[in-house]
Amino acid sequence: MSYTAQELEQAKKYIQDNHIDSVEVGFADINGAIIGKRLPASFLLKNMTAGTSICRAPLTWDIQNEYFSTSKFAGFEYGASDMTLKPDYSTLRKIPWREGTAFVLADLDVDTGERIQVSPRQILKNVLSRLDKTGFTAKVGSEIELYLLDENKRPLFGGKETYSIGKADQYSAIIDQIQRNLENFQIPLEAIHTEYGPGQMEIILEYSDALTNADNTVIARNSIKEIARKNGLYATFMARLWDTESGSGYHLHQSLWTKDGKNVFAEDRRVLEQYTAGLLAGTNELMALVCPTVNSYKRLTDMSFAPTKVGVGYDNRTVSTRLVGRGSSTRIEQRTGAADANAYFLIAASIASGLYGLEHQLPAPNIIEGNGYYNTELPNIPRTLKDAAELFDRSEKAVEYFGKEFVEIFSELIHFDISVHDKIVSDWERERYLENS
Repeated sequence: MSYTAQELEQAKKYIQDNHIDSVEVGFADINGAIIGKRLPASFLLKNMTAGTSICRAPLTWDIQNEYFSTSKFAGFEYGASDMTLKPDYSTLRKIPWREGTAFVLADLDVDTGERIQVSPRQILKNVLSRLDKTGFTAKVGSEIELYLLDENKRPLFGGKETYSIGKADQYSAIIDQIQRNLENFQIPLEAIHTEYGPGQMEIILEYSDALTNADNTVIARNSIKEIARKNGLYATFMARLWDTESGSGYHLHQSLWTKDGKNVFAEDRRVLEQYTAGLLAGTNELMALVCPTVNSYKRLTDMSFAPTKVGVGYDNRTVSTRLVGRGSSTRIEQRTGAADANAYFLIAASIASGLYGLEHQLPAPNIIEGNGYYNTELPNIPRTLKDAAELFDRSEKAVEYFGKEFVEIFSELIHFDISVHDKIVSDWERERYLENS
């Protein structure tokens, strides 16, 4: 990454004017967790362009940091090499709840200065660069559900309290902290509200360009977890916590725009239809990117507000893809994502699928009316990670839009998650089989 003199000067001034003594240089690992290093501001100010080194393992390890990779990129047999975190100073911001500390996102380079192509942020950047060749840009809005739990990891409140102003007011102490801290952290929100499960909330990030929204989403998720712990609570984006309660999804709203600020979906129905057809064509092949864990699939049940069929309808929440809005608000909502997905991958998967529809000029899809759950003509969405992994392994779309090396790394990750799960003996199994076998 090369820096302009103006970028460096602005970053120095920001650090000095805001009395910053520590800067966290972070990035999203393959699972979407923000990790990195804390640097004294005095050191960073003397080494603005150098970056800082870190092992490549976070781009291959599992959600518990288990390091199993056999890839040439990061495996032990290839030396488990370093990579360099290069700060993107356009993302520099104060951390509101930690005095004197700032945060900056980093891109990742090898020691020759070349950009690492398999990092989550770069995967999305590459898709957006390909989209740019069409003359369009993408705007997206992220809606993510989560559970707030007490110190014993039980729901903060009971019952279904969807859209409850009264319940939100009752727990305004934590909700206000989340809202104000995120906004002060330069993460603009559209709304926060209670959701369909006990202790469940939804956070809606303001519509913006795709990369900014992805950056803000991964930062927001990690921030909410930190804010909750500072209040003796837990925030979790696990896709399904209990078999009797609602799962947590990640719904992505998206639209294409011209360079002069016009919503293409509102202006050109053909583009809307081709992009939508692409979303449908890519849904199952890229499902592993938007539902990346064994647990992700446990929210995909009929009559649950989570889709089980691949289809599109106008303002229809019973299928994978929902057309919404009029005029400049015309957009598509992709409803397949689980809350535990890495935002960079989820957004990249949607835009790559839509782009595939444009590049191949796919025909307009049929519009589904009524209850899609009972529509026997629609394809089923994969119901297990194992099924999704098999589709991802042989996906030509994944290789074309994300690169063969990334597909191999991510495939190894999801198969490892499956293998760990398959070895575990659960409490359910003991209760069901111990005395009767």
